[in-house]
Amino acid sequence: MQVILKVLKFFWRVINCIRNLVMNLVFLLFVMLLMTIFTLSSIGNNSIKSDVDLTQPNALLISLDGFLADNREEDFSWHTALRELNSPDAPTQISTFDVVYAIRKAIDDPMINGLVLDLNHFQGADIPALNYVGKAILDFKMAKKTVIAYSDYYSQKQYLLASYADEIYLNPNGQVSIEGMVIESVYFKSLLDKLKITPHVFRVGTYKAAVEPFLRDNMSDEAKENTQRWLNKMWQGYKNTISENRHISLSEVLPEADIYLNELKELKGDTTAYSIKRHLVTKLADRFTLQQDLIKQFGKNKIGEANLFPFEEYLAQYPDPMIGQTKSKIAVINVEGAIIDGESYESDVGGDTIARLLRQAYDNTDIKAVILRVNSPGGSAFASEIIRQEIDHLQEVGKPVVVSMGGMAASGGYWISSTADYIVADPMTITGSIGIFAIIPTYEQGLKEIGVTADSVDTTKLVNKSPMSALSKKTEDIFQQEIEFGYERFLDVVSRGRHLSKDAVDKLAQGQVWLGSEAYKYKLVDELGTFDEAISKATELVNNKGNKDIGELSVEWLTDTDDSLLGSLIKDVKKGGSSLIKTSLFDMIGLPKGYHQLKKQLGILTKLNDPKGQYLYCINCGEIN
Repeated sequence: MQVILKVLKFFWRVINCIRNLVMNLVFLLFVMLLMTIFTLSSIGNNSIKSDVDLTQPNALLISLDGFLADNREEDFSWHTALRELNSPDAPTQISTFDVVYAIRKAIDDPMINGLVLDLNHFQGADIPALNYVGKAILDFKMAKKTVIAYSDYYSQKQYLLASYADEIYLNPNGQVSIEGMVIESVYFKSLLDKLKITPHVFRVGTYKAAVEPFLRDNMSDEAKENTQRWLNKMWQGYKNTISENRHISLSEVLPEADIYLNELKELKGDTTAYSIKRHLVTKLADRFTLQQDLIKQFGKNKIGEANLFPFEEYLAQYPDPMIGQTKSKIAVINVEGAIIDGESYESDVGGDTIARLLRQAYDNTDIKAVILRVNSPGGSAFASEIIRQEIDHLQEVGKPVVVSMGGMAASGGYWISSTADYIVADPMTITGSIGIFAIIPTYEQGLKEIGVTADSVDTTKLVNKSPMSALSKKTEDIFQQEIEFGYERFLDVVSRGRHLSKDAVDKLAQGQVWLGSEAYKYKLVDELGTFDEAISKATELVNNKGNKDIGELSVEWLTDTDDSLLGSLIKDVKKGGSSLIKTSLFDMIGLPKGYHQLKKQLGILTKLNDPKGQYLYCINCGEIN
């Protein structure tokens, strides 16, 4: 007995030792985490330069070291800190609205005499966002203030923004890369056949290409025709903007392929000289020469560099544009990313999260109207409807809802927009894609190949079995009936919200994708414009209610935040930890660029979490290169 007790005591000590070790490690990691946060916060707070001489004019310097988005990146988070430690050149998410706000403030600022755009590390944005910033730059130029853009090399998206400048500088070894637009999708049918995975697909819509990667090895003629139509219109819009901004012909923006090749041969392949010949840039200058030119233009500061006022420092001088400064407010709620069921996660937006913000706007008597800023390809049908239902309740209590469409408001993004009081879209917004689908993969054939089979006992023929068993014909018929009902419901929602007949909506639906300019023509949106027009319309609708005591209205962005340290840490761990590990692993292995594209498209599968298995998602509204 004593021997048994000694053995038990020994194991108990071992367990205690392991428990204490684990607890100490957790505590140590927590302390290290806190130290990292406070250290990096301190570094961030102390990184503000003191080189700016506020007693003399400066040019506003906007260094876009990252990409433009509607949302701001969180000021500081554990995920952000670790990402930056893992990759010092990690791109920053910059709010388009912060950039525009700073430029507009600088227009009337006598201490700002110019604008300098550093586009060396700019990764781009959607065309509506670039043109929105461009419109602010044009207003800046109207104040007789010089705008200079520079980069060692210009990608197509970088150059669209640069084209709004008075002077465009290019490194003598650089080039302007304007090639045209392409959308490339990856198809998995042959892979699924080899793995003997059966994708059971249920859809409605002639042009609903979202499920084609699982059914085909290429794009259908209908999907290709639809995509070619709106992509051509977008490319034409791009060329028109460059032509107008640079005062050059459309052929100089990008000649036909044969002409391009022949002209490049004449220059012996010198793409830099070709950029000059096409009048795409103003001057070639290396970095030293550029600095000297900026000094001549804007003067020299105390450390011998050009008088430039960094955008972040300049913005910090003014009240936060996303916090309303009056009692009565117009709330902005941002739907940016794929719509998933539940809470927002990583780059996806949760239906429950947005619904909670809409309820907050409903409960707050100071909020008189809501602008729903939509930049989404859609996603979960259930989550999309949860959001739309909250919009209905806001309208019932007399709070107008105006939708401002960004680069994309398609499928589920259009579902949540369709019954708003008013819809404003950019001419280049990708929208429509009115259709619905479901996909259920089963693995019975593949498992059988390795000697695994499934058998079951059930009480009815309606029971949904596991993916190890094939779907019965009755089950398939049930799913198809539910999808057809979902499509009819989509038509009903759009018909009611847009005041169109159901037949008229059906002709515009079938999964077809439209640009904003086309959607306006077909009455799917009410006005072509920017976020500014959405604010004006929301203000007008509130004033039309006849409430004389409202006073001045200001705009406030509602966000789902937890200000506590613990809450923030938990959120960051949940939100970004897994993606950080995956990104680090892929970078360490050194997988090719094509793999990342494949991973991104396969990642769509992880978004399919609708409780009813039904999706309003525009997969062919993907990234345009």
